[in-house]
Amino acid sequence: MSIKIWGAALASVMAVAGCMGGEEEAAEVVGSEICQPETFQFLVGQDKSALEGVTVPEMVRVMQDGSPATMDFHENRLNVIHDEDGKIIAVRCG
Repeated sequence: MSIKIWGAALASVMAVAGCMGGEEEAAEVVGSEICQPETFQFLVGQDKSALEGVTVPEMVRVMQDGSPATMDFHENRLNVIHDEDGKIIAVRCG
């Protein structure tokens, strides 16, 4: 076979392989870029490390229950409250 035919065959295989990988990349997005507490309720009961890989608003505050926090209100800030062991006990906006 000539180099042109091998090149065309290789390009075809790469094109098909590229199409197949697209399905894996289109995985379901978990979370939200806006603060909707009900969207994040699945985190309650999980370790705070469960936030990794979750789509969250630009502003996120992760804090231990009872920790001092500013009282300023940001409607699109997600507050993730955890206990001493790092287990998420609540998610709120504000």
